[in-house]
Amino acid sequence: MGRNQMNRTAWGGLVALGLLLARIGYGELDAFDGSVPEWTVMLLLTGGLLVAMLGVTGMLGLLGWLPRLDER
Repeated sequence: MGRNQMNRTAWGGLVALGLLLARIGYGELDAFDGSVPEWTVMLLLTGGLLVAMLGVTGMLGLLGWLPRLDER
């Protein structure tokens, strides 16, 4: 696996993680019964979407100034 492919996979994983967090937050919002605080749901939704947007931006190559994950 080349260096570019590995970096792309890492950014793709970040997108998947963000979408998973947002989905968990949406599921908590849908089944809201008062046991989960409102700020937790909002944190999961907004944080998940921001993480996914960061991953898409990195996948597009606009975050090239960040050090790669495999470099030390």
